Amino acid sequence: MRGGTALPLHAVAVLLAVLLTACSAIPTSGPVATYLAEDGGRNQGPEYTFNPPGPEEGATPEEIVQGFLLAGTATQDDYKIAREFLAPSLAGEWKPVERTVVFRDAVKIVGSPSESEFVLQLEVESVVDERGILQAAEEGTTESVPVNLVQVDGQWRISRIPDGTMLSAADFRTLFAARNLYFYDATYTYAVPDVRWFASRQGVSAAIVSALLEGPAPYLAGAVLSAFPEGTTLVRRSVPVESGAATVDLSAEVLTGTTFLRRQQMQQQLELTLAGLNTISTVKLTVDQRDVDLGSGPDPAFHAAVRDPAVGDTQIAVLDGELVYYEGSRPMRPEDLPSVARFAPQDPAMSLDQQQFAFLNGQRTRMLVIGTDRSVQEAATGTALTAPSVDPFDWAWTAAGDGSGQVYAVAPDRRRGALVEVGAQWLTERTIKALEISREGSRALIIAVEGGTTKVYVAGVVRDRDGRPKSINTPTALNPSVRVDRGVWANEETVVVMAASSTKDVTAEALGLDATSLRMAPLEGMIGISAGNGPEDVYAETPDTLYVRVGNSWAPQSPPVVRDRAFPG
Repeated sequence: MRGGTALPLHAVAVLLAVLLTACSAIPTSGPVATYLAEDGGRNQGPEYTFNPPGPEEGATPEEIVQGFLLAGTATQDDYKIAREFLAPSLAGEWKPVERTVVFRDAVKIVGSPSESEFVLQLEVESVVDERGILQAAEEGTTESVPVNLVQVDGQWRISRIPDGTMLSAADFRTLFAARNLYFYDATYTYAVPDVRWFASRQGVSAAIVSALLEGPAPYLAGAVLSAFPEGTTLVRRSVPVESGAATVDLSAEVLTGTTFLRRQQMQQQLELTLAGLNTISTVKLTVDQRDVDLGSGPDPAFHAAVRDPAVGDTQIAVLDGELVYYEGSRPMRPEDLPSVARFAPQDPAMSLDQQQFAFLNGQRTRMLVIGTDRSVQEAATGTALTAPSVDPFDWAWTAAGDGSGQVYAVAPDRRRGALVEVGAQWLTERTIKALEISREGSRALIIAVEGGTTKVYVAGVVRDRDGRPKSINTPTALNPSVRVDRGVWANEETVVVMAASSTKDVTAEALGLDATSLRMAPLEGMIGISAGNGPEDVYAETPDTLYVRVGNSWAPQSPPVVRDRAFPG
């Protein structure tokens, strides 16, 4: 039996060498990188395609396998180079974008008694499916991939290998870019991002539109809406772009029974989604190559969807047992709020318009709310309740931290039946540490303990037509590199998490839904955190001092020390 061999992919190193030593001539063979004009607009730097060599005459079976793996970095011309390593019977059938396995370190090629059979063994970091949905793998996840070869005209070629490609983590981050598909919240007021990953290649705009038309990722199903009718497809698998204008040609049934309002919402959804490609400045919607009639002007019911809603500069906090506003470095006592000192308030929350408030009592067994009538009312009871969150529709949320998995939402007018126990079957065996609703109201950030391990989740919030919460979807998981027991939203696609300790150094981390992360400078005794308009607008609390993030350092704020600060949400 042949021994195993390691296959490190050095395309990134070669790319850097080419860029650093670029001169009058650029090689046309070998794993050379070339610049792609289309940029994702997500501040990820330039994107590249690679030009690895095709199969060499007389190459051994193992060299063919190695060459095929390296050719997976060449996305141009529908992976033309990679297909050259395949037998004719497979070359036309192989689907490279069906699945992308991102691996750590190197692929190990394990031979067998037969020179035409191998097994590829790799440690999986993540997997991206054909819709661009990335699923991070648990630490230590491995995968074995069988490969068979045959001789074609005296040359070895791969006759059997699963659909998809395998990329090193470094190559993946160079070749793929995260893109936001946008859907609507239940009221068509807000644009909700659905982060996907696509290879930077010719036709990426068509891949993005196709994924949008197929609908949201599973964790958002039922929580967001699409303006496009189910089953809508591109007439042909392309979205031509000419002088910055992208033409999206859809199947005829898209117009059946639609109003000008719905068509304008379709147009807006496409514009929001394709805005991430800096080669596109306008979008033209057509059906069977005929312009779609969008009406003579905006429909009276049409509103521009709010993307990444801002939360302002004012926080709600506790000082001397009362609720106060905190802006800049100064607390201000709200004149119209009643005294709440008798409840020993903790963890206040407020709506963006500063009309709805919620807080916990000192024992964390009661959530109390203050509405427009400015009376204090008990809204929910439980054990070890999580810090409240007030969504953009003024529902106040909390969850029981006793392992029951119970989640509560309270209507703003507190009418009879206003307390809703929100269904979340997947939480029943987890202990909830934190729950915060996103700023457009369609997603929940949940930190929960499962089997002794604390995990960070984002899940869709399903509501009825009146905006009443119904359930929380099975989530997608984020992977922090720090300990966590609390978290807050910083913007539409970033959360900040940390684990409180009054005596130790604590490191907060900004986690992007696009799998990016940023560890902040450690701060001794950090017991609380709040985030405003982005991961740069972060405040931290210790027992003695308040801090604001400046660069990647923490600047102390002047007294007095307010407690439990929170931006709206």
